[in-house]
Amino acid sequence: MIIVYGADWCEDTRRSLRHLRRLGVPHEYRNIDEDLEALHQAKALNHGLRRTPVIDLGLGGPPLVEPDNDSLSGALVERDMLAPDDVVERLAIQNVGDFERVLRTLGGAALLVASRALPGAARAPFIVTGAFATLSGLTGWCPAYHAAGVTSIDGPGDRPDEGGRSAWLAPRAILSSSSDPDSMSAGGGRGSKATP
Repeated sequence: MIIVYGADWCEDTRRSLRHLRRLGVPHEYRNIDEDLEALHQAKALNHGLRRTPVIDLGLGGPPLVEPDNDSLSGALVERDMLAPDDVVERLAIQNVGDFERVLRTLGGAALLVASRALPGAARAPFIVTGAFATLSGLTGWCPAYHAAGVTSIDGPGDRPDEGGRSAWLAPRAILSSSSDPDSMSAGGGRGSKATP
């Protein structure tokens, strides 16, 4: 079982947990701010330093400390927990970030409600657009993004406070780090939050 040692306030912890959910990988989350035993275990895995997240893949190898999404995906592939094709397919299931999903769902619902006040022939465009926006918001998948090979995940369209880039859309990444074991490091995160 994969164990994620992290904290609710930590952007990297929330991002890693969301990435594992999107990949459909079973895992257990232990909040080191609420569980003293989890804090001690996380520090033991990271040479006495408190950093979040620390991800123990449970296979006797080194833990991942503050990994970015590519490093986490690559480690899962390297340790035969997922095939590279599985990663690509599972990540392709969602291509709309969480914040954008909320906007699409609310905007689509507003269009559907507004269509009720329009005369019969004028309703159709509002109903089609509203249904499309609502469904893509609820599922997190946009066929137009899929056809264009882009995603709003990990950008400001995912979670504004956690976005990994400033552009709303970016090309959908194909697992690049899985073929190069040297590119996967135990500390692939964006910043160091080490405290003794």
